[in-house]
Amino acid sequence: MKLPCIVFATLTLIDASHAAPTRISVNPAKFRQEFQGLGCGAMFYEGHITSLAARNNDERQKELYDDMFTEVNTRFLHLMIRAEHEPQNDNDDPWTLAFDDANFASYEHTIAIAKAAKARRSDIEFLATLLTPPPWMKTNNEESGEGKATLKPKLELEFAEYLWAFLAHMARHDCPVKYLAISNECDWDHTQPGCFFEPDSYAKLFDIVGDYLDKMAAKFPAVPRPLLVGPNTLSAPGAVKSYLPVLQRKAGKHLAILGAHDYDQRPNRWVDMQKLARGRPVWMTEWCSREEDESPGQIDAGLAYADAMQEAFNEGANAWMAYDWVYPPRKGGEALIHVDWGNDYELKKPYWVFRQWSTGLEPKMRVVDCASSKEDVKAVAFLSAKRAMVIHVLNDTDEAVEIALGIAGNTVPLERQRTSATEDAIDIAPLSASGRSYLDTLPAHSFTSYRLTLR
Repeated sequence: MKLPCIVFATLTLIDASHAAPTRISVNPAKFRQEFQGLGCGAMFYEGHITSLAARNNDERQKELYDDMFTEVNTRFLHLMIRAEHEPQNDNDDPWTLAFDDANFASYEHTIAIAKAAKARRSDIEFLATLLTPPPWMKTNNEESGEGKATLKPKLELEFAEYLWAFLAHMARHDCPVKYLAISNECDWDHTQPGCFFEPDSYAKLFDIVGDYLDKMAAKFPAVPRPLLVGPNTLSAPGAVKSYLPVLQRKAGKHLAILGAHDYDQRPNRWVDMQKLARGRPVWMTEWCSREEDESPGQIDAGLAYADAMQEAFNEGANAWMAYDWVYPPRKGGEALIHVDWGNDYELKKPYWVFRQWSTGLEPKMRVVDCASSKEDVKAVAFLSAKRAMVIHVLNDTDEAVEIALGIAGNTVPLERQRTSATEDAIDIAPLSASGRSYLDTLPAHSFTSYRLTLR
């Protein structure tokens, strides 16, 4: 008489062990925004990047540049404008430049890196960002932004001249800058190099700089007039709420690209920015994983990069830029590569995730509709005009996850690539369809990419 209960318990156990797979559905016919590219910065440790050559380790230097610019499919290199090339005012006329070439010496590393990038990737484009103008221009007379230090009154044209001098220097060395952010995180009270601006004063400065660059471009056509990116705030929600409305109203004619960093990850931030874009691109211009990470190869940081990228592109970003290519060895995940100055370098898990993410992507692809039935298994999909598709899936959970990937109307084999605690962007055997779906197992804490050409 107890048999039915035993049978019921057994069936329940079998049912639980064969839970339905997580469904990931891709609709290639439902287009979203255009993908414009990935980028990464050479922002603070340029001397580390070039340090292998400084120690006459030329072969290893070449390998580092190859790992950065040949193996990773990036379109943008983000460069820093330092506060050094005009230690005192050159003169009282911002239209007559009298800069001392000796003050540009620190940019020799920047130029070497930019030329190495161009040699390996002819289509790479440079974005330059000023963290702070020189101390003599600032209210606290320091590089630090502490105390909400800002630009002294009536120095807007001197500020514009300082920016143009950098652009001219780079152009003379065959590294023209295509995009310019006139400030870095102007919404934040930095203790590091920085310059604070309220929304109104930022918009006023942006307009003055834009007009100055227009006039200098007419006067010096050998120096390309860069496209301006703004407001380049620490907070994308802050940009949407406070900076962009004023900037659009007071300097909209000069605003080419809406850009912000991603250190304030409130929901719908990129959706909200797209609503203000009015046809302009929306760029995520800086993010990194800043937590201490002692996981294998810093896989936790690597997967945090994948998570941030997927959220940005699913919400409407057109481009995404990692903070920095290189840092010295450290516990944080701020950089993709760790360089022991002059000795050697190590490719960390953030590098392998970024490299895998870039493979197969190309500008003018479109983000297409892609949905996951499980909140903590995240996916995003890209499609080219030639029907090449890339799908990225992140499983940052503690358990392996079975998925059923459906790509409307397609059952051709998928190429696969994966990064995990034990794998570095490895190629996996192609995956064939099972009926109308592709069944796969995603290991715990892993990032998997699928590639195909649609029929």
